[in-house]
Amino acid sequence: TSASNSVPSWISPNRELGSHEQTVFEETPRPRPTLSVSSPRTVGACFSGLQLPAGVEPYMIQEIVKLIQLDKNGIYPYEICLDDHPVERGWFPYMLSDECCLQSMMFSVRAFTDGAQPNQLSRFARLHITKTLQMLQARLNDPDQSFAISDGTIMVVFFLASAAELMGDFAAVENHIRGLEKIVNLRGGVRALNVHNNLQVKVCRADLSYALLSGRQPLFFKTSISWDYFLADRGLIQCSHSPHDTSIHIFLKTNIDTRLHNIFRDLHAFSCISNLAYQTTRKLSPDIYNEVMISILYRLTHLSFDNPMQEALRLSMLAVSSTIFMQRQFMDNPYTYLLNLYRNALFQVSSSTGPQLPVSLSLWMTVLLHVVERGEQSLEDGRGERLDRAVSNAGVESWPQAREMLRSVVWIDFVHDRVGKLVFEASMVRLGKSAIWDS
Repeated sequence: TSASNSVPSWISPNRELGSHEQTVFEETPRPRPTLSVSSPRTVGACFSGLQLPAGVEPYMIQEIVKLIQLDKNGIYPYEICLDDHPVERGWFPYMLSDECCLQSMMFSVRAFTDGAQPNQLSRFARLHITKTLQMLQARLNDPDQSFAISDGTIMVVFFLASAAELMGDFAAVENHIRGLEKIVNLRGGVRALNVHNNLQVKVCRADLSYALLSGRQPLFFKTSISWDYFLADRGLIQCSHSPHDTSIHIFLKTNIDTRLHNIFRDLHAFSCISNLAYQTTRKLSPDIYNEVMISILYRLTHLSFDNPMQEALRLSMLAVSSTIFMQRQFMDNPYTYLLNLYRNALFQVSSSTGPQLPVSLSLWMTVLLHVVERGEQSLEDGRGERLDRAVSNAGVESWPQAREMLRSVVWIDFVHDRVGKLVFEASMVRLGKSAIWDS
């Protein structure tokens, strides 16, 4: 394959991810993973020959294996991603060699299993967080700063931020993310971090998650950001959504900032690739999945518009991205701030005098709000009425017709169909239409 066919990394443009053809792989279908993991006997057998740090018991390793499996299932959708062996990448090297990192991971496990508030931690959780903070402070105070800015220290702060997010302690999340920023900057920035252990990705995910939770801009990639499309027009997939895609393309090209339009094209391409991967044995590599996620979310979160229509489109793409890339399976509506911004933006668009949205885009924006809200209906504040109006204007008589419109924008069947179909059918009932309930 020629160099021109290579896909450059968005995070580190000088690094190549492989040829276009290699970015989607063939794999036989895998069974749906569950939240169960290997039995303790099997897990114990895996680590029986390992030399563990002082004070580290095998049960700790078993608990962390569960957390790793939960994290992997939440981050890499099995429907479209190749499996990524957690022992070989990411957490295990630190877990088995850095006691501070292991203690921080155990604290994360306890924060998750206890489901506690910061002032209601169990005895074990308090033990792990106390040890973590003591060890972390010692290395930060060490005159030799190489340990203070090591990969292991970055992982410690990452786990502290993750645990704080689980407990809803967003002030602590901010403190940890700002600490992470200082360490990463001392290392030379995100692009200088190790690419072989997912460290870049974990730092970016923590930064982006904080941005979505708080509504603030992320701390990394403030400058030297690429606004070009990353995935679109690389020949990875040929999709057609006639006649809806023509009106959308003309509208966006005429009325939307080029940077935002490029993000839209990437999101649309990713949704089509995801639907293909779900229906076939073709799967995305985790590397490509991460690059797409990071490129889309950093561009969206570093933009903002005074124009109501452009800001509504930006927030709609952030909202749909949160359902694809940043799911929190064990938290109800974690991105409340983003949801409120999106509601307000849709209201502003409905009362503005700007260009008329294509019916497919209007339908998508309105249905998406209910999908992000996970189907919560509220007719009192007009959301149900706006949905009914959008469905009526779209002129669709069945869910398959509506879904084809939604797919012409950004719609991943296995992510959005369940709630999307429910809210559409409820709207059809309210409109008194005899819908065809085809799946």
